[in-house]
Amino acid sequence: MTFMKSVYTFLAISGLVAVLGSPTARCETPAPLPPMDSVIQRVMQTSATENVDYHVFNQHYFYTRDRVTEFLDSSGKVKEKNEDVSTNNPTRGLAAKPHPVSPAIAQGKQAPDSGPSVHGVALGKKEDLINPDLIKRFKLTMAGREMINGRPTLIVDFKPVSNDQPIFNIKDRFINSVAGRAWVDEGDYQLARVELHLTQKITFLGGIIGSVSKFTCSFERDRTPDGYWFTRSMNWHVEAHEATVPRVVSHSEEVLDLQKMR
Repeated sequence: MTFMKSVYTFLAISGLVAVLGSPTARCETPAPLPPMDSVIQRVMQTSATENVDYHVFNQHYFYTRDRVTEFLDSSGKVKEKNEDVSTNNPTRGLAAKPHPVSPAIAQGKQAPDSGPSVHGVALGKKEDLINPDLIKRFKLTMAGREMINGRPTLIVDFKPVSNDQPIFNIKDRFINSVAGRAWVDEGDYQLARVELHLTQKITFLGGIIGSVSKFTCSFERDRTPDGYWFTRSMNWHVEAHEATVPRVVSHSEEVLDLQKMR
């Protein structure tokens, strides 16, 4: 009896030592957050080659993309639903040489992932969030760190610098009224997740042409084992008026069945 008690005591002490010695149990001082300017600079550097990397990703990975768009009435009831499933299959051209990157993609003039569009204005596009001409129009605040898919990310909150920024076109009205949060992968300095929304109602010609009262958009990106980033999912919702006609649209898309083919 005394022997068994000694065994249990030994096991208990051993377990306690193991727990206290584990990395999760040690009280380690978290690393300081990097300066905001250096984070933005690194993000823009990786963004410069991102369209080319995405093009190469498409030549090596098979996947399906499921898009669902719902048109709702003012009560939230679905009036019309459109679903589109597309496939990226690099094995179709396996015998041929890889397709060269087009100049538009290489120069960042053609985005691989498109976002929502209202009144002819594209919204929530990733390249708009890291365009150096637009970043200066936002107040950026480092909010901390968070793990996403097992990787550390830096949390950055953003909102317009002021309410009286210059407006040269319709797109400026949206940019000046957008706020949200971005998660930046701390290893690759890629955008891992973004959530944004309108901070105020936007009108066109005093509301005669139309208005947008609500807009939310979020997307999440993932990293393949060999280092390629792609948009795993995207969701957006718009409540607007075109003249006197209400428009309520919800959209979601997701990449499924990802497989490396070559």
